[in-house]
Amino acid sequence: MKRLILIVLLAVACGQIANTQTSAKQPQAFVIHRPTIVAFFPPITEAEANSGEGDAEALSDFNYYLYMVRKRLESAGIEIQEVNGLSFQIRDGTKTRTFQTGKIGIGYYLIAPCKEPRVEYGVMTDEDLVETAHTYFGIAIPKNKCTDPRCSK
Repeated sequence: MKRLILIVLLAVACGQIANTQTSAKQPQAFVIHRPTIVAFFPPITEAEANSGEGDAEALSDFNYYLYMVRKRLESAGIEIQEVNGLSFQIRDGTKTRTFQTGKIGIGYYLIAPCKEPRVEYGVMTDEDLVETAHTYFGIAIPKNKCTDPRCSK
């Protein structure tokens, strides 16, 4: 009887470990219903983030510009998603594709229903992202009404 209980407990434990490992490998998935920008960046450790060097500096700039432009893009009907990982999935209608962020690992994936995606690598300023979104989606994006001196004009 003790053996049977031990076997059951081991089976349950192994099943939970397998589920954890499986879910950890599953990339984030997004269903596209409207114009969307998936802002992606690689995983970064807390030590790297606190170092203020290289990737941490790029990630800081990336987050800053995305924060500055988010309301403008959303008010134009563009959804903003963020991915902290090396891949993600996009479902557009019945088609699902997996995007690997590649060696650069930081950038923007622009997609709209029934439209081929556009990928821009690297960090873009808020105004560069507005211009890219306007060109790709063909949507008028409102001017910046921000009174914060950090806002681009």
